[in-house]
Amino acid sequence: MKRIFAQLALAAVLLAALPGAGKCAGDDWKREFEEICNKTENSMSLPTEELKSLVARCDKLKAVIDTQDESTKKVFRKRLQLCRDLYDFVLKTREQEKK
Repeated sequence: MKRIFAQLALAAVLLAALPGAGKCAGDDWKREFEEICNKTENSMSLPTEELKSLVARCDKLKAVIDTQDESTKKVFRKRLQLCRDLYDFVLKTREQEKK
């Protein structure tokens, strides 16, 4: 009886821990997504080097998003592309203004 109780307790602990572990790992790319896309509002005031860095980070994150389930991938890939396009537009506008 004690052995069954111990096994059930262990199973409960493992089941409680596993979703948390997956969530933690899953939050890494979402946190990166938020850090990248939260800067769109101030994109015109960002330094050129930071904009280039953000574009590169978008490209890197796209590969991670492409590994997600179909629904998540569709939504976040589109949103990430919009952020990237804005940063790229600001960069190209600056280049044209220099000419």
